[in-house]
Amino acid sequence: MKKILSMVAAVAILSSVASAELLKNFKHTGSLEVNAYNVNNADFDKNTDDKSGDVDTRLMLDMSFDLNDDASAVVSVVKNNRQWGTAQEDANTIQTNLVFEQAYLNLKGVMGMDHKLGRQYYGKEGDMVIYFGPQRWPYIPAVIPVSALDAWVGTYKYNDWTFTALLGKITGATGDMGRNISGIDVKTKINRFDLNAYYYYKVDNVASPADKLGVIGLRANWECMFLKDLNLAVEYDKNLGKDDTYAKYKGYAYKLNADYKMDLAGKIGFNAEYTYMSGEKAGADVKLYTPIKIDYRPGIIANGFGVPIAYTTAVGTGYKGIHLGANWTPSAMEKLNIAATYYNMKVAEKNLGMKDTLGNEVDLVATWKHSDNLSLKGYYAMLKPEKDNAGTDDAYTALGAAFVLKF
Repeated sequence: MKKILSMVAAVAILSSVASAELLKNFKHTGSLEVNAYNVNNADFDKNTDDKSGDVDTRLMLDMSFDLNDDASAVVSVVKNNRQWGTAQEDANTIQTNLVFEQAYLNLKGVMGMDHKLGRQYYGKEGDMVIYFGPQRWPYIPAVIPVSALDAWVGTYKYNDWTFTALLGKITGATGDMGRNISGIDVKTKINRFDLNAYYYYKVDNVASPADKLGVIGLRANWECMFLKDLNLAVEYDKNLGKDDTYAKYKGYAYKLNADYKMDLAGKIGFNAEYTYMSGEKAGADVKLYTPIKIDYRPGIIANGFGVPIAYTTAVGTGYKGIHLGANWTPSAMEKLNIAATYYNMKVAEKNLGMKDTLGNEVDLVATWKHSDNLSLKGYYAMLKPEKDNAGTDDAYTALGAAFVLKF
């Protein structure tokens, strides 16, 4: 509660300054997220008593204001360090743990482009290539992460085309000057197709040889003209460049999606996904798919809570998965959505004598959307591992509730 009061006080002070027009057009938005959960059998051994539970919180505040007619500023403050049940924090500790994740200028229409300069979020949640920003659902326990990068981002729009350029830096190894990230992203819409092509490049600022990773890719989304409410999507990503041993990056990934909506005592939706990320094979080159900064995390347990068992994190295995889901919003309770998702998870390469199947996960989620600003989820997840790999098929389960308040 102290952290909330501190943030409210900060907003009140800045709002007072804004009312004096020292901060013109001052606006603020934010969110408070609470994730409460119990997990059982996290070691996949039902003969040991390892039930545990925690409550994690994340508070985010985004503030924007105009500097003049040509420029505005955005500042984002995040506090996500504390779990319920740990010691209280005094004002100094709270101040220490208030992290300024974003602080950038937005220059409007300079040379026909919009420019963002400074520390900022970038990309789309769940992306297989690059994403810097708050990780959303499924939440990772203990600390609900937020990341950002220092960058210039330029955006130019022409008719149905949007061009985005990125030049930035992220933290590197101790003692070096960080890693450079650059990229170009092009989006357009042609008839019923949404098309997106991109290229991103990351290089370490260290003595030669430096690690130089590239990812080039294409996404396409299609609204089917033959069957209403059917949407199809495809993505393909290819690695380029060389690592610090001069080995070539030759990994690749692709993803196929389909979703369909229909009326059945309310609104019902079906979705299917197949994902493939190449694994390592024998040879001098790097054939494992390597992203710039991935946020693709299917499954509440497998890629949310994380699975502390060696076979799921064996280097070079890659990933291939089939995900099938359905959700229903009953007409009698339009604020309620019930969803079920099945994940079959396999490795792309059967290294270390492994079977290809990692395991199967089932997620059940009920979401109550009280309003655009307040929602809550109740969820249950079960991951059953492949016994031939893990030495056990005892299931890992999670039961929880997540609250999101936007303001």
